[in-house]
Amino acid sequence: MGFARQLTSEEIFEQVARFASELKADGERLSNVVMMGMGEPLANYRNVIAAIRRMNEELGIGARKITVSTVGIVPNIRKLMDEDIQVRLALSLHCATEEERTALLPANKRYGGLHELMTTIKEYIRVKKQRVTFEWALIEGENDSPEVARTLGRLLKTYDIRPDMSHINLIPLNPTGGYGGGPSGRRNVAKFVEVLEREFGISATPRMRRGIDIDAGCGQLTAANEKKKQREAAAELSKFAEPVAGLPIVGVYEDDEGEEYTDSIVETDPDFQKSNEPELRHGSVVQFSIDGLAFDLDNGDEDDFIDPTYDDDFEIAEAERLISLVKGISLQPVQGDVSPVDSPPQEVKSTSIIDEDNIRDAKKRRKKLLKNLKAINKLKDMQASGKELNEEQIEKVAKEKEWMIELESVEHNLM
Repeated sequence: MGFARQLTSEEIFEQVARFASELKADGERLSNVVMMGMGEPLANYRNVIAAIRRMNEELGIGARKITVSTVGIVPNIRKLMDEDIQVRLALSLHCATEEERTALLPANKRYGGLHELMTTIKEYIRVKKQRVTFEWALIEGENDSPEVARTLGRLLKTYDIRPDMSHINLIPLNPTGGYGGGPSGRRNVAKFVEVLEREFGISATPRMRRGIDIDAGCGQLTAANEKKKQREAAAELSKFAEPVAGLPIVGVYEDDEGEEYTDSIVETDPDFQKSNEPELRHGSVVQFSIDGLAFDLDNGDEDDFIDPTYDDDFEIAEAERLISLVKGISLQPVQGDVSPVDSPPQEVKSTSIIDEDNIRDAKKRRKKLLKNLKAINKLKDMQASGKELNEEQIEKVAKEKEWMIELESVEHNLM
């Protein structure tokens, strides 16, 4: 689902304060807070601790009524161990072997593996003299068998974590749509609890999944929002992609390059007559068809952009004439596919563009020039880092000055 940003301490506190206020209005009181969900509280250590202190001081919620859940960020578990607040710690364990936990939670290996984590938890219990909760998301057919329960029991026993100082929270997996696994059935859950309690003396409690019906369980809100965005995008696209029965497919003609309209039009309607063709200009409504092999050339890949500036000598000559015009001199307009006329320059006043169509075209050209110059900067950075450019890339870099001059003239005319 990806990382967006960390919550501030104010945002964390506000969630609790708002709920406390709503309960107070109903004559009730907020008594317990658990820091968990999509995020990793100990990865946002400073803001989480600051928010907890405010909950304790401003809302009167006892520190022992506040639980901080973590996937196992060992350095910050050690930091929490030294804090003067007695919050409870919950560890999202989910797997009891090194290989399985690393596969499910990459952070396991990053912070020293299962041995480093369990050693730190043992130390935390000794220093804080508090019971630690181990969270176990039960996934059907993955980690819910009696043998897996025995592996978990043996893990705690190996690190001398006393049964009375540990508790297992068994939480059936929340359905998010982004993961193929499903929650364990009641029979598997019951067998799992039985093994832990009878064979190892470890208390275990199956937890009721709350908020599933409103997508409020761990990971569900983000997954639901992503699905909603995809549905909305598909619905919006279908307005344009699905033709209405009896009507031809139509769209808006956009003359992106300012080229003249030619007769190379694909006729998609058998009743479409050549004699009925309107004179096309920017904004005209036209008939069209979408070829199944069509693709987007303007895909934003700046390393492989196509030079949109000059296709032939005529365009080069015309560009030179326009640049000269902006600089205050004028060359003869280019006629046909010929080289620039070497007639003596004539001093004229430079002007700004005032025609709306020309302004639109100039803005499009400026956008393309900026994109090309940005790509050149990227190519130059690659070259500076020691990467060898190919012939095409070198040609692009060589056009930097030329495009900068053109950009300057376009921006001058837009003033």
